[in-house]
Amino acid sequence: MISFETQPDRRLLAEALRRTMRWALRLFTACGFILLLPAAVTLFLGDEPVVAVGWLVGAIIIWALPSLLVRSGVRASWKLYGIPIAWQFSAEGVRMDSALMVSLIRWEALEPVEPIPGQLLLKVNRQQVIPVPIAGLTPADRDTLAGLLKGRGLLPADAAITV
Repeated sequence: MISFETQPDRRLLAEALRRTMRWALRLFTACGFILLLPAAVTLFLGDEPVVAVGWLVGAIIIWALPSLLVRSGVRASWKLYGIPIAWQFSAEGVRMDSALMVSLIRWEALEPVEPIPGQLLLKVNRQQVIPVPIAGLTPADRDTLAGLLKGRGLLPADAAITV
């Protein structure tokens, strides 16, 4: 059994959301570039420059959406993740205990864990992820946790947990 407590960190929560939503965020970026095509064609053909500016404004708005989505996600999740959380990794699964809730996620409910710098993303499905900050763990505790996750087949054998 491995137990530890984490303190809230908006930056880590934002990074976890960016990683979880990365494909949607990349789609917004690509759509912004696609909107530049009609703007360029309109300017090249010498048509209405106001129309080209409209396409450009649309691209800028689309490019701003990822940042707004992440900020909104952090704000929505902060009530649960903005307080100290006690984590317990045991034979049962992963227990999350805070002033607002106590929950247990059984090992069978988890998909492969994604380690990112400073935290682990416990995946329940493609869109549902539980970020676990690990920056406060000692290297020995991180190795023990990695061994537990590898033993359960949730972390590849060559994966490392980094801070």
